[in-house]
Amino acid sequence: MWYAVVAAAALALGWTMLRFIAGGAGWGDVGTVLLLGAATLLRVMVLIAIASLVWVPLGVLIGLRPRLAEMVQPLAQFLAAFPANLLFPVAVVTILRFDLNPDVWLSPLMILGTQWYILFNVVAGTSAFPSDLKEAASSFRIRGWQWWRDVMLPGVFPYYLTGAVTAAGGSWNASIVAEAVRWGDAEVTAHGLGSYIAQATAAGDYPRIVLGIAVMSLFVTLLNRLLWRPLYGYAERRLRLA
Repeated sequence: MWYAVVAAAALALGWTMLRFIAGGAGWGDVGTVLLLGAATLLRVMVLIAIASLVWVPLGVLIGLRPRLAEMVQPLAQFLAAFPANLLFPVAVVTILRFDLNPDVWLSPLMILGTQWYILFNVVAGTSAFPSDLKEAASSFRIRGWQWWRDVMLPGVFPYYLTGAVTAAGGSWNASIVAEAVRWGDAEVTAHGLGSYIAQATAAGDYPRIVLGIAVMSLFVTLLNRLLWRPLYGYAERRLRLA
């Protein structure tokens, strides 16, 4: 009965939302927003992949050294709280000065404050890695790429996954301010769902704001269901240390 009530409420709210969107947007807008959502999705996944290639190895190296971890954690927490909008003037001036592609060079602003979640969690996972397993790997002389592939990466993967999910969610939110950057009279815009929502908000176009937010929620939900949830299941089944 409870699920039936929730389903009925969801259908009623969904129908109300569709009627509201239809009052100011058409099917052409829906197609456009879906394409822009795909562009932002690609941008988010590429940024997460690049951040992972950088921070997973560094996070492991830091986590293996407790004193270094104590020094790095406060710095990383400061950088995570650093407001990305302080770099907007630099981004706008640099892109206009050198005639750079905004679709590429605005992207780092999306992950500037969220990439540190990957570092936090990888350092935590490395610090929690059982010492007896590290000693066993050393006894069997497991070194180099084999050590990364068979020992450390499987051990920190569940922690990394938590950081990657958080970083991806934060990047979706950050896209609203990072894909459309203004400084004075100059404005630089990238193609994406975030810039669509930002421009609709600036114009006070509420049907398109709701459409953009609904499509972003749809993309995030599908990403969670189709990618992150299966990876969590794999980590739960195959990579548990205890």
